[in-house]
Amino acid sequence: MLYFVNDYFVALNSGIEHAEIKRAQLFKHQGIAAKIVTQSYNSMQYANKMRFGLSQDQVINMYDYFQGIVDLIPKANKRPTIATLNLAADYNVLPGNNVSRVYDGDRLVMDVHFIDGTVGQLGYVDLFDQFGKKVLRVLWDYRGFKSREEFYSGNGDLVGRITYNPAGKRIVEEYFALNKDNQLYLSSLQLVNYRQQTLYFTSHTSLFSFFLDELNRQGGDQAAFIADRPGIAYDAVLAMQTKAPKYVSIPTTHTVNPKDQVSADLAGIYANALVKQVNQLTGIIVATEAQKQDLLSWFGGKHSPVSVFVISQIVVPDQIAQAAPVLLAKRHYHEVIVVGHLTKERQTDQVITAFQQIYELVPDARLLIYGYGDQQKALTEQIKQAGLEDVVFLKGYQPDLRQVYDQAWLYINTSSGDSQPLALGEALSHGVPAIAYRFNYGPADLIQNGVNGYLIENDDISKLAQQMLHVLTDDSRWQTLSHNAYISMAAYTETNVMAKWQFISK
Repeated sequence: MLYFVNDYFVALNSGIEHAEIKRAQLFKHQGIAAKIVTQSYNSMQYANKMRFGLSQDQVINMYDYFQGIVDLIPKANKRPTIATLNLAADYNVLPGNNVSRVYDGDRLVMDVHFIDGTVGQLGYVDLFDQFGKKVLRVLWDYRGFKSREEFYSGNGDLVGRITYNPAGKRIVEEYFALNKDNQLYLSSLQLVNYRQQTLYFTSHTSLFSFFLDELNRQGGDQAAFIADRPGIAYDAVLAMQTKAPKYVSIPTTHTVNPKDQVSADLAGIYANALVKQVNQLTGIIVATEAQKQDLLSWFGGKHSPVSVFVISQIVVPDQIAQAAPVLLAKRHYHEVIVVGHLTKERQTDQVITAFQQIYELVPDARLLIYGYGDQQKALTEQIKQAGLEDVVFLKGYQPDLRQVYDQAWLYINTSSGDSQPLALGEALSHGVPAIAYRFNYGPADLIQNGVNGYLIENDDISKLAQQMLHVLTDDSRWQTLSHNAYISMAAYTETNVMAKWQFISK
């Protein structure tokens, strides 16, 4: 069994989770046992699996495991509603689509929040004291039972959390306090009556590590663990007490300077795994040969303390690889797309600036930006200031972009750095010509300049606009680029990527 270890799996996921999804589906198609493992509590875990097309046995969560609900399936006739709360008959309920407010006379008693996309199914309930301050939040699992209670002080600080199983028994208790600097910290963490004993932990990392050990013991110490997210996933895998092959996957550039991956300081998120505890690892996994060579150089030569393996995060499913090409006539004419996390590092503002330069020459062009992040407000303002509200659209996050790619004319990536841009590979596999900055890492491996797209030097917005114009105004050029885009992704098919995993999946 292979376990891909992460912190969370939520409704809006990052590239790390999307890479894990591709990997999980790859292993399922190849008939090899593998699961995504997550630490954080999430009452919507079941729904999130369905949202991304994963079966229930492809993701296992720590809290689900201890609650005994790994295999629990929701029943349509047992979905909790506001009636489940047994409110007093004289309470006044002000109904709403997403939130209903409950009053006792003039006093607000509670806010009842419903799960989006359902007809009145309980999501969570906030209860208030006589001063209108929230003192308790009760969370209901999507599968239909009260799963957690969170307690708050008069100042709004979290003071305790209790997680329950469907029978209403306490499973995990967490208590919090303020230190001398008035900062909240975890003061007590208990796993209650687990195998007839209560266990005490000093951190969520230690509990998570214990959980990973339990998974390993359950499989007869025959599992391998790949930590995908720096932080708690790395630390928990490294702290395991049972014997197992342990790997860390590097999801970003590894130094603090995206342009210097050889001599710059190591990024802090990697210091523990790659320096302090590197000898506890079986291996390090990177997505490109270029990053492997740079990492080896950073270590000081041709050798590293442990083996470094190159395995693409990009996987082209057989269904996509074998699909008929989508021709020009079936696409949205002059539709340009950006897909990715809306952060400063992605530099999406530069795409908008370049698009503004070519829009007057291609007045039917449209720019669609898919993703979420802290730059959404700034990008919205930039679009407004440029007067592009009718032609540039922030489309938000979508879990399935296959139709978007099949309709698109051109894909743009202006990131300052990445380990391997998943969306770039997805676009090319759907025959979408791509223009990208020549950043570390990925674009130079995926784009053959002038063959399936164009590589631009970082921050060269004028050149970016020029190449966008070339692709948008020359149908013959587009057809050639699109044809080559399909062909160029042959190295990333399921069979070829799976071959890279043979060292660990035997």
